[in-house]
Amino acid sequence: MTILRPTTRIAFTIVFRQRCSIISRMSSSSSTMELDSYAVASKNQYAAHANTRPQLSLAMERLANRSNLEDQHSLLSGLPRRRRHIADLGSADGTSSMKTLRFVIETLNQFLDDDETLPLHVTFEEHPASDETKLQDTVAKSNSWMNKYDVTHNVLMKSFYEPLFEAESIDFFMSYICLHWLDTSTTISDRKHLGMDKLSTQEQDELLQRFVLINEPSAPDAVRDTWRTTLAQNHLANFLTLRSQEMRTGAEALLVMVGHPHEYITPNDGGPSPLTRAMKRCVDRGELCETVLRRTIVPYFLRTVEDVKAAFDLAATNKAGALLELLECRSFETITIGEEGEDALGGAFDLFWSIHSSSLQSAEPTTSELACIKEETRRIFDDIYDPNEGIASRFVMVTFRKRSRAKWNAC
Repeated sequence: MTILRPTTRIAFTIVFRQRCSIISRMSSSSSTMELDSYAVASKNQYAAHANTRPQLSLAMERLANRSNLEDQHSLLSGLPRRRRHIADLGSADGTSSMKTLRFVIETLNQFLDDDETLPLHVTFEEHPASDETKLQDTVAKSNSWMNKYDVTHNVLMKSFYEPLFEAESIDFFMSYICLHWLDTSTTISDRKHLGMDKLSTQEQDELLQRFVLINEPSAPDAVRDTWRTTLAQNHLANFLTLRSQEMRTGAEALLVMVGHPHEYITPNDGGPSPLTRAMKRCVDRGELCETVLRRTIVPYFLRTVEDVKAAFDLAATNKAGALLELLECRSFETITIGEEGEDALGGAFDLFWSIHSSSLQSAEPTTSELACIKEETRRIFDDIYDPNEGIASRFVMVTFRKRSRAKWNAC
């Protein structure tokens, strides 16, 4: 895999506002999670968007070329110019989505044959448990800009693990920093026990106290491998198959997901994540019920480049998925750190807490127990992370397109 260096340093200015989007993917219906801080903190992950601009530019050049040919044919045939359809999946509060969309549309129009803008329709998709009003309000602030470029839009509150659009209707998909969350629409009695079926109850209880994140070093290999094959690969393959059915022939997609290893989950000292350490310390002090630790699990899986490629191979075993051609798959790294003159690790901790505290609440700790975990986790951040170095954050980027027929394999 390719790692881009030097890494990008992400600066944080934390303001508490309304809602979180990616966190709500943990729930298929409603959310009782801490959503306020993520909307602001997530903007500071925009380096992951910016890192992919070369790939976005190439994709827009190819879309413009296809559009130029199609429009020439329409003109000769006396047909109106078709409005192309772009979809952003996992739009959160819309702030990062709009910044990236501006780059996408302005770049696209630079490659057109004439001076007219290309008519577009943009769908902003977000999980139904998220705050639709916040997303609508953010998008509405750019109405005058969208009118200038002849862009219509809608907001779609559905899970991207289900069908979203009519068959062969989408010209370009993009999705940033949300596909590591697994599909929770299908109820599994206890994901944390997956891969432990051959162990005794006592052995299971001991293992369940070692981890709350499947990618951390203290998670049992058997459980992590079961998640990889039973959940992570299947869920991503299903996502790819659904998108293939909705893409027009020649259409492309760009996806960015949080990758492995990530120092939030795998600290450099080789120990467990700060969240697991904090919970164990609280249990040892008698400030947290051991049952809460055993029940807590965060339903995401951080993939490697190899994991993503395996999901493409799995998707290719069905007719729709076999039409997808992988163009590029690579990992890259950014650095999460506070702004100069501020608490260097404070912003990184606020982001971490806003992402993971919802899963803690699902395990039903008391208010005092949750406060104890938060306070201890913050102390551990200062213990294990270097404020001068920040926290290395890895992402996996993938681009692909839909072919007119499946790849031919010689016998």
